[in-house]
Amino acid sequence: MDNSSQLSPLESLNVISKAIGQTKENIKEQSFYYIIWGWLISAISFAHYLVLLFTDLKYYYLPWIIVMPIGWIASSIYAIKKEKALKYETHLDVFLKTLWIVIGVSFIVISLMSFYLKVNPISFILLLAGIGTLVSGLMMKFKPLAIGGIVFFICSLVSLFVDNTETLLVNGIAIVLGYLIPAYLLKKAE
Repeated sequence: MDNSSQLSPLESLNVISKAIGQTKENIKEQSFYYIIWGWLISAISFAHYLVLLFTDLKYYYLPWIIVMPIGWIASSIYAIKKEKALKYETHLDVFLKTLWIVIGVSFIVISLMSFYLKVNPISFILLLAGIGTLVSGLMMKFKPLAIGGIVFFICSLVSLFVDNTETLLVNGIAIVLGYLIPAYLLKKAE
């Protein structure tokens, strides 16, 4: 093998440092998804609660049907732009993307099953969100996000002991504590 193609120890260290720096930046960019979904879902949950409490609207669920696709579209556009800008995708990036696609599809399946069975889906959705958030936090080695996942588990259990209307409050609180706060901490992380 030709010695001129080998990297010096300093060059090797620079390559490793750049890779670590890129991975850290990619992890910080994950905060976008938690922020957008956190704001959308918490706003809809609190609004849905207020509509049920203070109005007699027949189609109180419409904001979910309208706003959720907006979140999917915004997330997809961001992901496409991010992938085009990346020079490479780490195993962690691929894992997190796959994890959340599977969890997202599971949210839809649980919602459809719950509608068919005429049960409130929030306990199950919080459990799934907890799994995705805890696994993401552990894989990124970001403790606030892992704690956010645990908050989702706790709120999933709490939602079993309140009436259907109050599950919307539990959901909104879980999203603020489990997604939004960790996401802003992740965005500011060094």
